Amino acid sequence: MKNNLKSWNVFKRVLFILFVMFLINYFSVQSGYYEKSLYDKTITTEEKRLDFEEDVKNGEVIDMKDYISDDYVDTSNGMDLLGQKIGNGLDDFINNKVIKVMEFFGSFFK
Repeated sequence: MKNNLKSWNVFKRVLFILFVMFLINYFSVQSGYYEKSLYDKTITTEEKRLDFEEDVKNGEVIDMKDYISDDYVDTSNGMDLLGQKIGNGLDDFINNKVIKVMEFFGSFFK
């Protein structure tokens, strides 16, 4: 009986955490936070484009590094690398092993 009650409490906690995560996501979308961040990127791009056009009009030396912002954020982690290894392993297995087995069985019917 205690084990069943303990698992029920864990389930309720997980459900509560998922609900809170849903609410945070919902309110961030409803408040326009996501759209605002996209709009800010659009404004930055528009400003860089206008600067580029102005420099072309003035005949200045143009270097693309001046107009491209480097906003890359590396989000890879251990789980990402594990997923890549598993994916590469499955790809190798399917491309090599399964095809060879099918060719082996296909040779009986030639």
